[in-house]
Amino acid sequence: MSTHRMLNRRDFLRGAALTAAGALGLAACAPATAPGASTSAGGESAPAEEQVTLTFIVDTINEGHIKVRDGWAQKFMEAHPNVKIDHQTVPQEYTTKIQTLFAAGTPADIYRYLQEVTPIVTVAEKQMHLVLDDYFARDSYDLSDFRPSAIELYQWDGKTYALPRDYGNQNLFYNIDLFEAAGLELPPADWEDTTWTFEKFLETAQALTKKEGERTAQWGFLVNRNQRPWASWLYSNNGALVHKDDRGLATDSAMTDEGSVEALQFVQDLMHVHGVAPRPDLESELGGFELFASGIVGMMINNPSSVNQYRTIESFKWDVGTIPLGKSERRGTGGGGTGWAAAAATKAPDWAWEFVKFISSPEAELDEVSVGATTPARVSVVTSEAFQDPSKPPSNSHAFAQAQEYVVRDPVHPLWPEITQRIYTPKMDLLWSGAEPAAEVARQIKEEADPLFARTS
Repeated sequence: MSTHRMLNRRDFLRGAALTAAGALGLAACAPATAPGASTSAGGESAPAEEQVTLTFIVDTINEGHIKVRDGWAQKFMEAHPNVKIDHQTVPQEYTTKIQTLFAAGTPADIYRYLQEVTPIVTVAEKQMHLVLDDYFARDSYDLSDFRPSAIELYQWDGKTYALPRDYGNQNLFYNIDLFEAAGLELPPADWEDTTWTFEKFLETAQALTKKEGERTAQWGFLVNRNQRPWASWLYSNNGALVHKDDRGLATDSAMTDEGSVEALQFVQDLMHVHGVAPRPDLESELGGFELFASGIVGMMINNPSSVNQYRTIESFKWDVGTIPLGKSERRGTGGGGTGWAAAAATKAPDWAWEFVKFISSPEAELDEVSVGATTPARVSVVTSEAFQDPSKPPSNSHAFAQAQEYVVRDPVHPLWPEITQRIYTPKMDLLWSGAEPAAEVARQIKEEADPLFARTS
């Protein structure tokens, strides 16, 4: 039977206090180089048949994913009777849990890695993850089904530290019924389209907005204030969050660049000048998705992994399209995704690799597709009928796959999580509230962030 434990807050606090010698019993008895390794029929070098326990720690995502991961553990153990997969689900404070285990010297053998929490440069410098390149060479492992940009997310200085689990992006979700009632052309789904501009978008949002006296009865657009959605406006207007060096390391804030300021002001004006989008207080009160699902918002930007939530809508038809194009020649969409990583400290590196390989397979990605809340990283899966299910909305699901070609990755810097949490996010609240214009918000962000960018640790 698969071993699956749900870690509650008491477990978390108890585990955080344990020493490296005893934390969570992260024991795997195989040596670093398994002696007497056999060779499989496919020519791959298999780990020696010694009893091994691997901890596999992941956040909840949804109940379907827990069952999928239990199934993975069971199948892997059936194929390898000498291996026990200790699948642990962390329903709350997952990132804190992972960081605590690493700090204690007792990380999970395999876990879901989030770069927005631990930048890849930090992983490399602190040697946190098992380096996979020798395994790729040993097993002739084929990476070609992953988009190159998805693999690059987990590489630094020529080494690979994880495999992609998913590869998300931002798309425009829209209410077909509202467009048809207003006699409007539907947004294009082709990311190469050049007619769906900022100006055309504004005209559309204005046509979708309806007033009843002083009250707005219907909005054309809902501003998603999460960073990847709002950053997409910058990327599509010759703007950026940061400047970077030849290695890809962020050097300073790009928020005061002309394209960045223009895009930020455009989005602020949607709420505070044009009145085509609800202001943050109303959105917070009623809920972003809930406003869209109620049928009183025409458009919003969101991640394909949310599609199962949209499929609960029964009162109107909806679809997806590309985000608007500003002054850039090519749009950009915020995204990236998460990966499957093995800890460098694992006592069973060969078996940890085997499990990472197993849960990164096309079959494993299809398992996750079956329960939703994922945007597959493999081209064969994201373009498959299982993901682009013609029997379910959206009709333009192929746009999710095309959007992956336009992903702009999050900034890479050891202090990026701190910079975005301490500076970018709170300062952007001044923009959303209308307290300061875009140029002033951008100035404050750059002034406070640049000294931190100058530090590399």
